[in-house]
Amino acid sequence: MKTIIFIFLLIPFSFIGQEKKNVFNLLLTAGVSPSQVHGDAYSGFHKLGAMGGIGVESVFSESTSMNLSFLFIQKGAQKNQNLTKNDLTYYYLNLNYLEVPLLVTYTQKKFLFDIGVSAAYLINYYEASEAGNLTGLYPFQKFDYSVKIGLGYNITPKWFVNFRSSNSFITTRPNRIKQAIYYNNIIARTFNKGYYNNILEFTLGYRIKTNNKKVGPKT
Repeated sequence: MKTIIFIFLLIPFSFIGQEKKNVFNLLLTAGVSPSQVHGDAYSGFHKLGAMGGIGVESVFSESTSMNLSFLFIQKGAQKNQNLTKNDLTYYYLNLNYLEVPLLVTYTQKKFLFDIGVSAAYLINYYEASEAGNLTGLYPFQKFDYSVKIGLGYNITPKWFVNFRSSNSFITTRPNRIKQAIYYNNIIARTFNKGYYNNILEFTLGYRIKTNNKKVGPKT
């Protein structure tokens, strides 16, 4: 699986030198990342994180481009106590990642549609519940692999916004006990092996355009 991700990450460089008309733009992005963890006992995108970084956009035509970014992103889950319902349970998980997403973007008028994959490295994390600090008790995998799909909008030729859904397709922490439960649904059998990150990404971006004006995204 790591080999497949590595091949995806090399795709943009295979275009370098093939067509002189390609435009390479610098992308700066920042935003928030509401998140939850599939596989824990809680639901809802209650954990709010931060994200941001830098990327390179390779524009092949007015409608097609590809970008490779290097981001810091926070993922995790959160469940607060509810004293009015005598619910004293509490859970907080914060995962800090360095993430490298590779996205293919289709531009129609000012709208952006993108899809791609990402590989992320876990820098550190913090986990706690009403029982105390749980960090390190059941370690997470050092790498997280996700599929991303999103919708964006070019506000101006330089400024743009994006909304994306990002979901792990390999468990970030396997179940401690192998379950003997058989699921009739193939999706349930595939994605009930542990923890998986589910993220919503809301970002504001700034495009530093090159001087080459032969091609560029529609705006």
